Amino acid sequence: MQLLLTRPKEQAISMAEAFCRRGHCVHLLPLLRVERLRHDRSVLEQAPAVVVTSANAVPALIGLDSATRVFAVGPETAAAVEEAGFWNVARASGTAKSLLELVSLSWRPENGPLIYASGRHVSVNVAATLVALGYHCERVEVYATEGLRNLPGRARSLLKRNELDAALFMSVRTADVFAELVEKAGLRECCRSMTSVPLSLKISDRLRHLPWRDTQVALSPTRAGILAVVNALSQRYPTPVKADAD
Repeated sequence: MQLLLTRPKEQAISMAEAFCRRGHCVHLLPLLRVERLRHDRSVLEQAPAVVVTSANAVPALIGLDSATRVFAVGPETAAAVEEAGFWNVARASGTAKSLLELVSLSWRPENGPLIYASGRHVSVNVAATLVALGYHCERVEVYATEGLRNLPGRARSLLKRNELDAALFMSVRTADVFAELVEKAGLRECCRSMTSVPLSLKISDRLRHLPWRDTQVALSPTRAGILAVVNALSQRYPTPVKADAD
């Protein structure tokens, strides 16, 4: 299948490789640029436990004690934390709800304060929810994402020629930026030839107004969940084989 992958390039490359190994063709369209934010490093250094909901926050953790307890929202974020040298990592199943449940089951308020290392834009303020549950949790913004202002020429061309089978969306922010840019470019009707594959129902809701051929939400809010949907779609919408010219 011809896939449009809309996540930031740093995270998209390994994901694209996984799709390519299964015979799919991936077109990268990083809709967000990640910017590291200045923050009070000492707050992170003194924290006995850190909560992260995106791999984009991991660079801010580098250099902390490798024994720091880190609660990660899902397998992919946890893998990024472990690659950064941390070994005391607990992983949820990919949603904010599962992350909050994980923290409440394995960390008591008397164990010490939590730090939520987050982006500037978040769909769920994990720190505020934990505070409401009786925890001392401070949110520290360690990165920000800025959306593209226009669709790149290559993406416009792919959309206009209806060459894409599916578009993959891993966050609410990327969904919002994509919807804004295709409307701005006058290309919303090009979605009729594509299937939208969002990571969650919340992301799907932000794309609902576009005229997709089909929408298939990931079977689980993980990379594996997205991959399973794409593999199923390749059976439902097989790519036509072009005949050789005489």
